[in-house]
Amino acid sequence: MKKIWAVLIVTLISGMVSIHAWANNGYQKIGIEVDGKSLGVEAYLVDGRTMVPMRAIFEKLQSKVSWDEKTRTVTAVKDATTVKLTIDAATAHVNAQAVTLDVPPMLLQGKTYVPLRFVSEALGAEVGYDAKRKVASVNTMAGAGGHDHHSEQPLAAEPFVVKGYVTDRQGTPMEGVEIIADNQLARDSYQTAYTDENGYYQIDLPELNTTWNMISYYEHEFEGKVHAFNLTSATDRPFGANKGAVRDFVWEDIHGRVVIDIYDYPDNENWPEFSLDDVELTLTPLTPLIDGSKGEVITGMSVFHPDGAGLQSVPIAKYEITARWVPDGMEPIPLLVAEYSSDKYTESVITADFEDIYGTTKRVAIRVAFP
Repeated sequence: MKKIWAVLIVTLISGMVSIHAWANNGYQKIGIEVDGKSLGVEAYLVDGRTMVPMRAIFEKLQSKVSWDEKTRTVTAVKDATTVKLTIDAATAHVNAQAVTLDVPPMLLQGKTYVPLRFVSEALGAEVGYDAKRKVASVNTMAGAGGHDHHSEQPLAAEPFVVKGYVTDRQGTPMEGVEIIADNQLARDSYQTAYTDENGYYQIDLPELNTTWNMISYYEHEFEGKVHAFNLTSATDRPFGANKGAVRDFVWEDIHGRVVIDIYDYPDNENWPEFSLDDVELTLTPLTPLIDGSKGEVITGMSVFHPDGAGLQSVPIAKYEITARWVPDGMEPIPLLVAEYSSDKYTESVITADFEDIYGTTKRVAIRVAFP
């Protein structure tokens, strides 16, 4: 395990990161490839779903497209399959079957955008995602092999094999996630694999009757920093190699902490004694959360923690942060805020500076001051 952590530390320190591309509409740009060739259009990540221009993807999937301006409905027909979607409607139709969409079709910059995975799979293609390149790939040669997370029957354990799927919180398959099978009898004896475009992995274990434990690490670049995460296993317990196992993982923990400190406090005898747990913080997200899902405004009172007073379990995103002192028996007093390493106090601070402080625990630190 020491070797594994050493690899993680070196990877983090190496600083091999790239800045996400964000469009003027606030959505992250995503590249699209169909059968290995660029689609040549701008696509966006919206609430964790890749949205692509309607006509470009339907025509590339060799379907006939029609548009009803009155109902704002697009219809695509390929062979015996008919797909209907309506702008801003969460219900689509594949032939006569109604399907609920996570993100409905929308108008962006005068073009109709539709969810890539839904329309591609409805018309018989497969969709993968290259997290390192930020490129979604469409394979029109469906059924040519591999594992489809959406169509396979539940996996069954088999001797000397461990396998499973990795998804994010929305159920989207995650590609390129490192899976580690750790032999509990021999030190530094482990097997590794990486998930494919459907989030599937498989590790063939040595035919030794030993016990194994499963670990998953995932690195994700956000706002110029690479963050490491431990992924959660639905079945977090060791298994015998002679029986094998199925171990699925989910990227659930996308949270960090916001810690605060104060270096000056006015000497006012009419005020109560100051305490950091009387400080109210408001965090307004300026970007989607680190996993691409939609964030919400967070308002809460600071609480004490061994790592410092502040808010616990904050989804990682880029936030605008404001603070107020809210003691009992007094009207709230707005506070000035600054990044922890800065002495430039303003009414709000914008930051996404979540740092890995130990293991995969992350925090962003700020200071507050009285006007």
